[in-house]
Amino acid sequence: MALTDEQLVAFHRDGFVIVPDAYDSAIVAAALDAVERAAYGMPFTDYLQKFDAEGPGSVTDGFHGESEGGRTQFPTGDDALDALIEDDDYLDMFSQCLGSEDMNYSNAHLFIRFGPTDKRHAEHLWQGYHIDHNTNCFLPPSANTYQYGYVNSAVYLHDVLPDGAPMHVIPGSHRTLIDVLPELIRSGDWSGNSALTDLRKVTEFQDPVPATASAGSVLFYNSYLVHAAVPFKNKRAQRCFWTLSMARRDNSTWSKLANPWQYGEREFLTPFLEETTPRVRTLLGWPPLGDAYYTEQTVDLLASWFPGMDLEPYR
Repeated sequence: MALTDEQLVAFHRDGFVIVPDAYDSAIVAAALDAVERAAYGMPFTDYLQKFDAEGPGSVTDGFHGESEGGRTQFPTGDDALDALIEDDDYLDMFSQCLGSEDMNYSNAHLFIRFGPTDKRHAEHLWQGYHIDHNTNCFLPPSANTYQYGYVNSAVYLHDVLPDGAPMHVIPGSHRTLIDVLPELIRSGDWSGNSALTDLRKVTEFQDPVPATASAGSVLFYNSYLVHAAVPFKNKRAQRCFWTLSMARRDNSTWSKLANPWQYGEREFLTPFLEETTPRVRTLLGWPPLGDAYYTEQTVDLLASWFPGMDLEPYR
């Protein structure tokens, strides 16, 4: 199985593509059973019954490393989940999106949301839009999304309907972002390195669309794609993804740079990157001096990301 020409065109144009029936139904059913055991320590139906009978304090819905019944980071230790990465058709489609058969693993985990207690969304539908790029990378976006971005994927382990908190994505935003980002930063409408404060202020973006899909589908999306979580309309639903991020090997040193220093460790590495020399930054994975990444746009964005950095060598 491979992406069709139309699907590949859609991926590059829109920044995402949903491929139906990428995985066999029996494989997906086994994976869903495994993720429910890892996240809840029991089937989802039993979890709902316990929630109804004993209240929210009686249950914990697993996210990342926190779970009742198992490990939700990859590898999970459960063959039904860990074998998803071994599907050659899936990997072939991944390489098409990246434009290279020479790929490099960045990270993978189970992403689980549970309707009755879910809080992983903003208060208003115009809030919470962001990019995932800085999960793995310290560098600002580039106009060359193909060379300097990476690709995320989500395997749908059950049907995700409009009332089941589908991720909302903005088609084409992976390309538009570089043009609107400087003004968003100057106006204070871009929070930190990855989040938009008010979608209504970006008239250049298309309207968001829900990434609904049936079990066994796969979503591939560019790391610069702007998207957001929305609340569950159906409070009896869950949303379970097996997720994987990968980069082209020829840009993996910088697109994976942040991964070993995620979350709390960033408070130590970020100031060091700001103050150290270009040569040492390259040792830590940054593109070398003279690389095509360093355009006027990206250097100006670096000035926002790292205000105290001497950027003259990169100009």
